[in-house]
Amino acid sequence: MAPRRAARALTVTALAGALALTPTGPAAASSPVADLSSLGCPAAYANNYGDGQFQQFRTSTYVAGNGFRHGVYDIFFINWSGRRHQGSADYMC
Repeated sequence: MAPRRAARALTVTALAGALALTPTGPAAASSPVADLSSLGCPAAYANNYGDGQFQQFRTSTYVAGNGFRHGVYDIFFINWSGRRHQGSADYMC
């Protein structure tokens, strides 16, 4: 019985440790790219960060199944070394 209890305790401890290291909440949400949710889906948005600037350009909008309008944006980082595509993001207007 003792080995089973020890194995269970080890499993629970490992799971709790993995959950503690998972990026969730405010730490995961802290990104240099500005969240455009509830800003009305502007056509373009820019914010300074470090030695450059993040620029977001709306590529499309759609209405989700819940009735809320969303905007899809391409994100670029621009600084002295050039312009780099950072991916895309979907924000609720």
